[in-house]
Amino acid sequence: MWAISNRLNIKLFSVVFILSQLCLSGSVNAVDKSTVREKWHTPYDLYLSPQEAYDMKTGDPENVIFLDVRTQAEAQFVGFSDVADANIPIYKLTEEWKPKKDGIHGSYRKRYNTDFIKAIENFMAMKGKDKSVPIILMCQSGGRAPVAVRRMHDEGYEKVYFQVEGFEGNKAKQGPDKGKRVVNGWKKAGLPWSYNLKTEKMYFNFVPEQK
Repeated sequence: MWAISNRLNIKLFSVVFILSQLCLSGSVNAVDKSTVREKWHTPYDLYLSPQEAYDMKTGDPENVIFLDVRTQAEAQFVGFSDVADANIPIYKLTEEWKPKKDGIHGSYRKRYNTDFIKAIENFMAMKGKDKSVPIILMCQSGGRAPVAVRRMHDEGYEKVYFQVEGFEGNKAKQGPDKGKRVVNGWKKAGLPWSYNLKTEKMYFNFVPEQK
């Protein structure tokens, strides 16, 4: 009788374990690729919502890397989450002005950060991590992180996730908040952020020395 009961307990444990693993794998990558803009697809096809990125990082903080690839100005004036390990921009702001089609408005141009990969390498070395560690990338609304993911894929990083809504999310297409980033994103999801920047997480700690 004890042997039968023991075998049943073992089988029950196995079923529970398998189900828990299925649930875990689903929660890590529940964003359907078909819902992600084609131009934002990445070689890994690993897509996360803000909540999933948060859960993945906080669930194993020592073995998951979470990087914010926005500009330093965005971290300063829009906010930054201490859940992220570092701010390493994929693009940097320039003093060059880019006019819009209306001839009235415009914005400062962003240029690719040629030190991006070297800064990533410096950060990883400081953390004692190699290219096999899972990495999550987040930008403003989803346009820049895929570029960063592809660059890291070219450099041999094995598993890089794309947080598809970004820190601020997408712009409303209608209503009183039309044009404002209030649709989704890290902040809209109510996840932790503030304007208080931790020195150790800022880009200047990882930028390569200029020769």
